[in-house]
Amino acid sequence: MRLDHIAYRVKNRKETAKFFTNMFGYTLSEEFDINFDDGSSARCCAMSPPEKGNDRCPWVLKGGRRTRPPSPNTVFHLPPEIFISDGDSGSIVGKWVKERGGVGGIHHMAYQVDDISGLVSSWKDSGIKFLSEEIINCPEDDIRQIFTEPLQVSGGVIIELIERGAKGFCTKSVKTLMESTDKGKVEKDSEASYPDTLNWLLGRNGA
Repeated sequence: MRLDHIAYRVKNRKETAKFFTNMFGYTLSEEFDINFDDGSSARCCAMSPPEKGNDRCPWVLKGGRRTRPPSPNTVFHLPPEIFISDGDSGSIVGKWVKERGGVGGIHHMAYQVDDISGLVSSWKDSGIKFLSEEIINCPEDDIRQIFTEPLQVSGGVIIELIERGAKGFCTKSVKTLMESTDKGKVEKDSEASYPDTLNWLLGRNGA
């Protein structure tokens, strides 16, 4: 398991991307738009850490140089990628940012796992709830993902589990994941189980 990426929903993705470039040396690796069925849209960018090499092997260093683990039980993890999105005022992303004072914040943290099906089953047995009934599958990009509900123990931050192959982000899956976080769905499915977290997540006072 490794920290795969940290996702921010913000007012201006370009300003946030500039910050990570200037302060940490991240580089832009991918940009795309998500168009929702209601006509609104979100704009996304993925950023890679300066240590990242030409493939996704966790001990590949920039420039293609490989450092072999000193023992079979040692793995060098790269820093996480950064995923940034902003959106129209009426979009899922835009409304989420507005409800947090127009600033936004960390929306979720994604952990790369080897067996997502087994882990989801284990977490469900432990009482963890997810925002979709099934794992979201993107076979063309060899990626499987799912979001937990906002968790009290993480301060309302969603945890994503991701099982990936050699490719990056799947646009189709990003849309499905974003739609699973829609405010109406979260209210309907989660309020009884996580009232305090939900009040905070939706920007309600008095929690």
